[in-house]
Amino acid sequence: MTTRIAATLFACSISVLAVQASADTIRATSAFGPNHAAAKDVYPTIFSKLEELTEGRWTGHDTPSGLVAPNEMSTGLRDGVTEFGPLLMPYFVAEYPESGLVSELSMLGSSAQVVSATVTEYIVTCEPCQAEFTRNGQVYLGSDTTPIYQLLTTKPVRTLADMKALKVRSGSPFYAAYIEKMGGVAVQMPSSELFESLSQGVVDATFSSPHEIIANRLGDVINYVTELNEGVFNGAAVATASKMLWDRMDAQDRHALATASQYGLAAGVAGFDAQVAEVKAGDEVEFITPDQAVLDARDAYNTERLAGAAAILEQRGVTDAQAKIDRYAALIEKWEGLITPEMTPEELGALREQEIWSGVDFATYGQ
Repeated sequence: MTTRIAATLFACSISVLAVQASADTIRATSAFGPNHAAAKDVYPTIFSKLEELTEGRWTGHDTPSGLVAPNEMSTGLRDGVTEFGPLLMPYFVAEYPESGLVSELSMLGSSAQVVSATVTEYIVTCEPCQAEFTRNGQVYLGSDTTPIYQLLTTKPVRTLADMKALKVRSGSPFYAAYIEKMGGVAVQMPSSELFESLSQGVVDATFSSPHEIIANRLGDVINYVTELNEGVFNGAAVATASKMLWDRMDAQDRHALATASQYGLAAGVAGFDAQVAEVKAGDEVEFITPDQAVLDARDAYNTERLAGAAAILEQRGVTDAQAKIDRYAALIEKWEGLITPEMTPEELGALREQEIWSGVDFATYGQ
């Protein structure tokens, strides 16, 4: 009996090894480093769920940094240097004017959960957006969204006077325009250069969520967080596949990857929130409530920017911009009604799959 059991266990182990050996592994690059939620939460959840949904036919391996930088991701995915990675659309404004529309509307939405689901549904159902990804050899599978953006600084900022001439790293035109409106100097640079630039005084601050203090290890250079509550960064298509990868998958496995991505993106939003809570629980950074004049100026900027958004977008090549802004705003309202504060990442992932992806034809999507 013992011999039979041992033989059975040996046969099972050989079978498992054979399945693992035959699994097709996606080469992914989360790009922001090992401490970022993309590497810790998003991609591990995606690939775990993908293995489950495909019964081990597909898995993935992430290289968190070093292979392709965020500002190289568009061509990296197109050329197959990596097969799965985060595409930051504001870094490539000329290539993704239609898809990047969402980044001009960063002031809309009450939470990252709402905004990330809205952005995903908007781009999936936007024909001009889909055409942009196709032209660039990519397939869009979903976005996450940062927690609310604050001003992370090396010196305290409490008043409008403190913002004058402040050199601030910005990741999108929306935030660059805000910085300049407040009298600061907007500096464009990838997040991979942020620590060195802050430590050397190239910039004085970054417009980011406080999770960056952990994700990009800014604790040694950031001393203050001014709570401006100025919208979210919603231009990160964190689940973007190379067309070369997509062409290797059948419709069933494509659907599995899209579904798995929703669970990963929901987990990433929760991961961001956990990092912000960790920063707030510590005593290394002082959180500052700014003067009311700063908040009033923020509100005035948002009102003015939203009113002029259609003209800004049309200058970038977006057609019928106001109708598209209205559609995005309607989707925000839809998701505000669907998502509740107590919803778990697992529940949110399932909701995103049902509402956005369940009706997609994966034989033709991304073609």
